[in-house]
Amino acid sequence: MASAIIPERFRQEYRGELKNIFAQRVNLFCYIALSAFSIEVIVAWLFFRRLLGTKDMPGILGGAFLSLLLLTTGKFAKKLTAQKIRGFFFSVIIISISILAAAAHPDVITNLGITLVLIAFFVSALLLPWNMLETGMLGAYTLIIFTGVYSMSNIRINYVNYVHTDIFGINVTLLIVAAFICMVVKRNEGVMSQKDFVLKKEIEEKSKIMVEELELANRIHSGLMPKSIKTDLVDVAVDYRPMLYMGGDYAKFHFLDKNRLLFMIADMTGHGVSAALLVNRIHTEIEGLVRENLMPGEILKKLDNFIKADFGKIGIFLSAFCGVIDFSDKKLVYSNYGHPPQILFQKADKKIVLMESQTFLMGIGMETSDIYQVKINFERGDRIFLFTDGLIEAKNKAGDEFGYDRFERFVREKGPLDVAGFNEELLASVKKYQEGAQADDIFLLSIQIK
Repeated sequence: MASAIIPERFRQEYRGELKNIFAQRVNLFCYIALSAFSIEVIVAWLFFRRLLGTKDMPGILGGAFLSLLLLTTGKFAKKLTAQKIRGFFFSVIIISISILAAAAHPDVITNLGITLVLIAFFVSALLLPWNMLETGMLGAYTLIIFTGVYSMSNIRINYVNYVHTDIFGINVTLLIVAAFICMVVKRNEGVMSQKDFVLKKEIEEKSKIMVEELELANRIHSGLMPKSIKTDLVDVAVDYRPMLYMGGDYAKFHFLDKNRLLFMIADMTGHGVSAALLVNRIHTEIEGLVRENLMPGEILKKLDNFIKADFGKIGIFLSAFCGVIDFSDKKLVYSNYGHPPQILFQKADKKIVLMESQTFLMGIGMETSDIYQVKINFERGDRIFLFTDGLIEAKNKAGDEFGYDRFERFVREKGPLDVAGFNEELLASVKKYQEGAQADDIFLLSIQIK
């Protein structure tokens, strides 16, 4: 049966799984049997001491001893065949004890008949993963022992037959029917078990391939993200915390020349692989726009047209912030398309300047030729904080957001830290505030102007 359903590459593992099931269930049955026999002996000793030493006790003590023996040999059975032998011996013990217990008492034979034997057989046959042939062998053993023992029990006491021929015939018929039912059940159960095992292994194989592909995609996606740098003019610390394997946040910075630094941060709608794929496409477009040596407003305007043309029909939107620092004349030019207000921290007076959005999200479809752009001054020592909304919108259990107030207090309190230390402490603070799973991608760039 297994060879017809289980592929060759899975057979050894399937046998190992069957071995573990046999080992676990036989050990469990041995513990139960030992507990039952022990309780029976204790109760008999305390309340029915006169029964000790009678014809019931040898069977009880023998069953307990054999159960203990099977339990101790379990750790030495390394193969499926050895575990099946343990299971078969346990089944033989239980079935034999039930037959002998019934045969030892004429009133049990008369009133209960096959009941004890059927219970023992069903437990042995159905609760262990036998195949159809093995179940049939167990049924044959039960039928042979039952017939032999009960035939010997058919004695006459005071000219009364305690095992009548018609009752005996009915009992044998019930046992044959029970064995047949169990064989059919085991056949169907075996087929379903093997199919489920194959399906599980195939899903595991496909899942492994998907994980490997995701890890490769994540490495490619991570390669698009900028790395922290330190130069004579500026220190930039970059931290990216996607909610899933990868996400829809994007950032870039690039020296246009020795005195000008372009930086950008964007947030694609959505999360996960689909958003990351769109980010990869947008990255290619941004690389081309940067090489054109455009100002921030012009870059975002062209990017907006690209989003509307390529992604407008599928409802993809993008918030973006782009700026250029001119170190020579201490000017910052920025453009903001629907992105959360980014922060300029003026070190001298600890003032926070919010660089607000000037228009809608990219891809909304607003047709206009306007260029949105603002120019502001900065001084040496000032800092710029770029981030996506996953940072300020992180919520605690009460549903309250981390928000700008906490962020601004943190900026004022932790201003003396270097940018890498600032990012580390801020993200730790957000994580602690959130008290749970991250609900959105978080991108954070801290720029210190020297």
